[in-house]
Amino acid sequence: MEYVYSILERGRLAALTGDRLMAQPVILDVGYEAWRAKEARSGDEVAEAWGPAAERGAAWEAVTAADLLQGGADLLVLRHTKALEVVRNLIGELVGA
Repeated sequence: MEYVYSILERGRLAALTGDRLMAQPVILDVGYEAWRAKEARSGDEVAEAWGPAAERGAAWEAVTAADLLQGGADLLVLRHTKALEVVRNLIGELVGA
C-alpha cells in the first residue's frame, strides 16, 4: 500500500507542475486488487485472529479504498456492496454531507 500511495503522490505532484498527461483522473480497480489479498480470501481457519470470513473481505476492500482516496484516487471500482456503503459514508463525512 505504501508503494501505491507514493506512486499516486508522485503522479499528483507531476500534474500540479504542469504535466498534462498526469493531470488525467486516476481510476483504480480496488475490488479486484483487494480480493486478491490473502486476508480477504482466507477462510474461517484464521477467524480468531482476523475476524469472520464473511466480514473480512468487505472490510479489507473498504479500508483499501479509503487509503487510496486519501492518496489521491479520483474514481474507485468496488465489488462488495458493504464496502461501497462504508466508502460512501466515509466520503460523505469527508465532504461534510
